[in-house]
Amino acid sequence: MSLVPTMLLLVTLAVDQVECTPWGGAAVRGTVAHADACGLVIAIDGSAARISLAWSDVRTIAPVDPAWSSWIEAGDAARRGEQRLARGDAALAAEAFGRATELLAGARGECVQAAWQQWARSLQACGRATAAALAQLRAMDLSPDASAASSPSAASIASSASWPADLCPAYADPAEAREAWTAFDGAPSSAPRASAWGALLREVAARQAGVAAKPMPKPPRGAAKDDAMRRERLVLEQWLEALGEASSARERARESLADMLSRTETPVRHWCRVAIGQSLMLEARAAKPGSVQARRFALDAAEQFLTVVSCDDASIPMLSATCAALGAQALDAAGDARGASTVRTRLLQEGTSP
Repeated sequence: MSLVPTMLLLVTLAVDQVECTPWGGAAVRGTVAHADACGLVIAIDGSAARISLAWSDVRTIAPVDPAWSSWIEAGDAARRGEQRLARGDAALAAEAFGRATELLAGARGECVQAAWQQWARSLQACGRATAAALAQLRAMDLSPDASAASSPSAASIASSASWPADLCPAYADPAEAREAWTAFDGAPSSAPRASAWGALLREVAARQAGVAAKPMPKPPRGAAKDDAMRRERLVLEQWLEALGEASSARERARESLADMLSRTETPVRHWCRVAIGQSLMLEARAAKPGSVQARRFALDAAEQFLTVVSCDDASIPMLSATCAALGAQALDAAGDARGASTVRTRLLQEGTSP
């Protein structure tokens, strides 16, 4: 055996022998049996026992294989993000989770998907709804496809990753809707499910932005077997119809949404109300300006938007803020300037804006 290969072998073995101290635990010594982007497995010295640790649970480890450096840093960023999110510091949490996703670029695993999901949650808490939705799409892109899953556990992971209804694609301003439409239109997705959802969200934003619509996307694989995904997709499909060009088609879509509203739970119910409200505002604009009919449509729209606000659901602050702004717009259209001013004042007092 030549000297160089022997020395390389000794170095490799030396690196595999580590001393690791987890957060809140005692130091352990052993051999690294496995390491990847999500953590490592250590075979404890003098024992048959093994310990699995996520990188976010590792306080110190030595010596460090250079291949682990970005994983360790990503784990530390994710841990800091979780701590900041827990204490309500969404901006710093978003910064930490964003850094974690950068460091995990190209990696796969549940920890990678979790980092994107947590980043989406943080961005939403910061009021960055479109960025949050894009991050969630990426998390979906990293999720196993339930219809192609080869094991019950993989199917379970895919099913639990259904599109979160708190990221409702509602916009109080056409410019914001156009920004979202552009973002969704350029979002790359390799997984059929994420691609289909991105296209569907793009079309909802397109209707609200007043830009040219594209053909309806095909349902993702497994959609028919995923109750949550099917229900949320149905709302989005009817939303598209409710914002269509023909008044008769809009009315039929509102009836379907009202039926779904009566037999579904929050927060999906909020989606139905926003879609109905936006559709009613189209009717109000199409009616004769200042007419009783126009005022009635606008008031009915305000009722839908402000019902969402009155639910005061802490998990959907951005949607509540957006609906408050939409409700104020509807009250203005109905000629109720005082009511619109009261709603806007509440927005300012609560320090929330869509």
